[in-house]
Amino acid sequence: ADPAAPYYTNATCPFIDSRQDCMKYGKPELGSILRWRWQPHGCDLPRFDPAAFLRLVRHKSMAFVGDSVARNHMQSLMCLLSTVEHPQEIEPKDCMHCTRSYHYREHNFTVTVFWTPFLVRWNLTRDGALQFMDPHNVYLDEPDPEWARHAAAYDYVVLNGAKWFTRPVVLHERGRVLGCSDCGGDPSNATRVPPHRAVVVRTVAPPHYENGKWYDGGNCLRTRPVRSGEAASALPETEAAFHAAQVEEFRAAAAEAEPGRFVLLDVSGMMQMRGDGHPGQYGHWPHEKVGFGIDCVHWCLPGPIDAWSELLLHLLTS
Repeated sequence: ADPAAPYYTNATCPFIDSRQDCMKYGKPELGSILRWRWQPHGCDLPRFDPAAFLRLVRHKSMAFVGDSVARNHMQSLMCLLSTVEHPQEIEPKDCMHCTRSYHYREHNFTVTVFWTPFLVRWNLTRDGALQFMDPHNVYLDEPDPEWARHAAAYDYVVLNGAKWFTRPVVLHERGRVLGCSDCGGDPSNATRVPPHRAVVVRTVAPPHYENGKWYDGGNCLRTRPVRSGEAASALPETEAAFHAAQVEEFRAAAAEAEPGRFVLLDVSGMMQMRGDGHPGQYGHWPHEKVGFGIDCVHWCLPGPIDAWSELLLHLLTS
């Protein structure tokens, strides 16, 4: 329990995506939901110190690379830093699925989010507007140029990804179709493969839909964290497979690089226990139509995702 939480509110931080503004839309029992803090076994995780973070990254740059949860993380960090300095957006944009950059002038620190849901190159298997359940062609051995051509210019790069691989995808590798995941009647006549076959990223933050998925009535109605040892504290099968693949590939990459080149931000276990921290149906007004009618994927701001920056600061400091 943490009576001092939260670090900020929607009145003090202007960088909260409206769809994650659980204060604005009146998420029930939010006051008690916010007043918990992650405490790892065997060590003390310091509270987030925005001034220390900005001193650490002075004259540096950081990129968040991945899907909308990467944007969720970056906005959480910007809210945490807002007590010290507000950034200015570089070439302001009014878009959801796009790359956006912000500059902290007093510290000469730039932070960017690259929207690349698969991390690798992808396109739709048919022409038309982006639809969540349309199959996607995903080219596993071709990094998405949206971020890959820029990554070397950043001092720190935080990768995330996984959730989009649970959508219908046709996976390509070495110029041929490798297989298909969750795409019904497979037009390629290729072998079906599990979605975690394709992931090398920061560990997955599990969604918490119960009694259905995001498109068929699932919801997340918990009002307190799951405690260690409860059945619901274990990762579901799909997320456990993602996590195992991510940790395996991280270790392989780290073993071949100089010490400290790769670090693992392992949030899966802690976030599995926070099914209470999603917007659910409180990311919009009841009469509004938005992409996620009931959002059990992204995280309320302020909310449990703020702990990611506590971990990030610890990793960068150590």
